[in-house]
Amino acid sequence: MEVAQTLVRSVMRAFYTTQEILIIESLVTHSALRDDDLAYLMKLNLKDLHKVCAGLRDARFLTVHVRPEVQQGKTRPINRTYYFIDYRQTIDAIKWRVYKTDKDMQVIAHPADETKEYFCPRCTAQWTQMEVLDSVSTAGFVCQRCSGLLELSKEREAPGHQQLSRMNNQFKFMTDMLQEVDKVVVPECSFDTALQSARPIVREAIHEVLASVPVDTALNKPSAVKGLANTGPKTMQVTISDGNDELEHQEDRKRKERLLRENALPSWMTESSVPIKPVFEPKEEVDNHEEGGPAKRVKLETKPDVKVMVESALQTTTIKIEDPDEDEDDLEFEDVV
Repeated sequence: MEVAQTLVRSVMRAFYTTQEILIIESLVTHSALRDDDLAYLMKLNLKDLHKVCAGLRDARFLTVHVRPEVQQGKTRPINRTYYFIDYRQTIDAIKWRVYKTDKDMQVIAHPADETKEYFCPRCTAQWTQMEVLDSVSTAGFVCQRCSGLLELSKEREAPGHQQLSRMNNQFKFMTDMLQEVDKVVVPECSFDTALQSARPIVREAIHEVLASVPVDTALNKPSAVKGLANTGPKTMQVTISDGNDELEHQEDRKRKERLLRENALPSWMTESSVPIKPVFEPKEEVDNHEEGGPAKRVKLETKPDVKVMVESALQTTTIKIEDPDEDEDDLEFEDVV
């Protein structure tokens, strides 16, 4: 862990501002800090602190963790932001930056066969290594123009190679420490482990804040759809058979009968609530033993239907009308029965 911390501190001092260096130094020292505690140490407000830490978070030099907390005397939780360093992630980011910078510098450098490394001090002609391979003597390469002895100039290297060499010299401290880091195992650093080893911040009396307690989100986690319970089947059983077992047929028949009984309509839906009685019910003998008298028989008499009587009378009545020219005496009437 000490090698990883030294690498992070060295990289921050080489490429970042003083404010960003102090933030990383605070996190290395205290392991994990809340945003208001870090702002108290840096003498910044929360808005400016979050802006600076956002750039460091994008560069993978620190990690942000948010959790709900409840302050003393309050019931509503609020989200608090914590900062800590995940050293594995930071080391991987440093390796990627070194690799990417090296590849970009190699694109700028010209290939070695295009660089004219040899020059003639007599006629000042310049030649590449491929051009002077066939013009060689016991003393060295000779000029194809004046046959003079050629000299190798290290100062005539291409600008891209000079920048690449300068970059390698400047990044040498990082490459050496990266090799040392690869030889050891960097422990995993999560928020819980960083918070356990965190050093408390001692505030002045005028800058004290209320203590807060984390909220267990597992107990208050809302469901996907509120108000609906899972009423589906809890288990599923699949049975495969050849269909020749008599016990399976009996079980199937019993199951169907049970389903019919369970799904049968109640009696108050299948039967009418109004009793069906005949229009006329003959009255039977009424026993008046309570009064002490003999039992009497009551005879039910029905009145004749008037409509039926009129229809029968009309059927039996006939009227005969003769010719009007005949005498009145000739009219014959039949008695109405």
